[in-house]
Formats: sequence, C-alpha cells, structure tokens
Amino acid sequence: MRFGEMLRHARTAKGLTQVELGAGVYSTHFISLLERGLRQPTRDMVQHFASRLGMDVQTLNWWVEPPDLEDHPALAGAMFAANHARDLHDNALVASEAEHAANIAYQQRNAPAWWDMSMLQAQSLIALRRMEEAESVLLQMESSSLMIASAELRSIVQGRLSMVARSTGRLAEAVDLAHRSVASAAELPELAPARLQAAFVLIAALAVRGDLDEAWEVATALDLTEGAPSVPSLQVARGAWAIGNVAFRRGEVEIGQEQHALAARLLLPQADLETWAEFHKASARFKLQAGIVDDSVRASVLNAERGFALVGSQLQRLELGLVQARYALLTSDLRRGKELLDHVDGHRAVLDAESVAELEECLGQYHAASNAPRQAARHLAEAARLHSEAGAEEKARELQEQAGALTG
Repeated sequence: MRFGEMLRHARTAKGLTQVELGAGVYSTHFISLLERGLRQPTRDMVQHFASRLGMDVQTLNWWVEPPDLEDHPALAGAMFAANHARDLHDNALVASEAEHAANIAYQQRNAPAWWDMSMLQAQSLIALRRMEEAESVLLQMESSSLMIASAELRSIVQGRLSMVARSTGRLAEAVDLAHRSVASAAELPELAPARLQAAFVLIAALAVRGDLDEAWEVATALDLTEGAPSVPSLQVARGAWAIGNVAFRRGEVEIGQEQHALAARLLLPQADLETWAEFHKASARFKLQAGIVDDSVRASVLNAERGFALVGSQLQRLELGLVQARYALLTSDLRRGKELLDHVDGHRAVLDAESVAELEECLGQYHAASNAPRQAARHLAEAARLHSEAGAEEKARELQEQAGALTG
C-alpha cells in the first residue's frame, strides 16, 4: 500500500482532518496530493506527520516509496508545481512543493535543481515568518555536500541567514553573517548583483543595530550611477534606497529625500510590484520618523496599500499598518491611530522583533499624545528593552530617556 493511502487511513483513524494534520505547516492541498499518491514526503514531513498522528517515525518511513533516481520527469514536474505555486503567491504551498522538489533533486544528486528549490523553500518560509524552519533549510544548504563551491551562492545563503537573524532580534549575529556574505562576494565583479545584494544586507544590519557611521561608509562606497550602461536601473534604485535609509537614520534628511526620490523614479510596479510596494512602505516610514508629513509620504502610503493589496504578506500589511498609525499620530488623528495600533497589536505574534519594538514605540507616542504619561513611559521603556536585547543600544538609550522624561 502506498504512503498516501496509509497516511489517509491513519489520519481518519485518529479522527483528524487534513487541516489538523497539516497544523499550519502543510496546506490541505498538499496533504491531499500526498494522500492521492501524487507526492512523496520528505524526512521532515514524515517527522511532522508522525508527531501529529502519535506514531513512531520509523513506521511512517516504512510506508515511503524509495524514489526512482532515474525519474527525471518527476523532478521536472515537482519543480513546475513549486514554481506554479510561487506564481499564485501561495507561500504555504510553495514551501511544501519546493521541499518535495528539493528532496527529489537531492536524491538524484542534481545540485542546481536542489539549490533552486531549497532557496525557494527558504524564501517562502521567511515570507510565512517560519524563521526557525527557514534558518534550518539555509544551514543545511550551507553545509550540504551538494553546495556548489561558488562565491556567489555562499554569499547569497549567508545574506539570507543574516536577514533571518535580524528579523529575530539577533543583531550582532546578523552583522557578522552580513560581513561574511560581503567577504564571500568580494571575488565577484564589483557590480555583480550578488555582491551588491551582500552590501545592501550589511547596510541594513548595521543601520538597525545603530552602527550608522559604518553603514554610511558601506553605502556611500557603492559606485552606482544613474544612466550608466553597465548598471541596471533596479540596482541603482536599490542603492539609492539603501543610502536614503541610512541618511534618514543619521538625521541627514535632505540627502535621504534626494536618494528616495531617485529610487521612486527608477522602481516601477510593472517590473516588480512587491519591491515597489516595499520601497514605498519603507520610504514613508523613514520620512515619518523624521517628522515629515507631505505629499510624497501620502503618495508612498497609497502606493504601498495598492501593492500589498495584490501581493503583500500579512506581515507586510501589518508593517504598513504601523506606518499608517504613525502618520495618523503626526496629523493628530488619535482615534485612527489607536484603531490601527490595536489592529497591529492584535496580531503581535506575526511581527518580527524590529516591528514589535516599533509597535511599542508607537503605543508610547499615542499615550503621550493622549496625556497618559505613565502608560506612554511603560511602552517606551518596553521598546527600549527590546532594542537593548537585540543589541541596538543607542536606540534603547534614546527611548529610555524619552520614558524617563515622561515620569521625571
């Protein structure tokens, strides 16, 4: 009897639905494919199902049909399914299908396919905020015997690991991994996409930790000139975006505005809708943090709303909610600000470490504007604690001083 039939019998005997068996990790669609024999499970899938069914892992392993190492159409079909799920923007299905395809590629020792599908799996897990799983996939990629000895690929994996560490509040580790990514990419041509991406990851990690001088040095060293035939406009836009972010953090508002205006001209929704929306969210956020409320901010908020309505994840929409709340507070619309903050707070578990700290800061600002200094101080102190735990000591001191001024 095939694995799928045994899985279905075990699930029904246990009284579980496909939703309960998947437990938010595997979609009902993918479990249906497994039960119909259209997919075979990976080792991680077997462990998950064994845990949910209360069964021994080895028992489920006996049900698994060994892959045909010469079945190349199976790999092609699995990769097509993963890419199709990506086109549908269904990250949960992407993660499952890419894991399945990566497993076939690994069994067939097909390094390029294994790399592509493993990276697709990791990226979809990051989008789902399943950071521990994404980190596990990336670490397996880094240490696997199938890892191609390529400076570019090493740099990409280390960069993704840095992003995971940053999103989970491990800023010192994020900076270290970003430096390793830059070092791995150092042998690539100066304007190679992987080398530029490594620099962008390092700039972001340094800036969030508060190492603004070093972040500025890395950012301004990028030799990206608008109109240069050797540099794609998207890379120029990303460079301007990175420089602008650091400039705003350093208080050099005019430079920040100039660089973000350049990025806004070069980033087009028809080229990459998600990147376009993400930029406008970030641009509005940095301008609002600098106290700027003008037409460019309103336009960016609207652009981000439009983009994320089509391609955005729950986290991206919640982050945009924080931007909208900050806008409402700066325009004295306290009622709207509180509605937005309550909505984001109700989904706190979805937020990454930086967004939780920003939520606490915004709550502090709301209560300060509402003449509730003790509540404001409590939220600002909590934001300071979160920044301190992550390693952003300068930001933590700034917030602690604000909290002290409210109760002193």
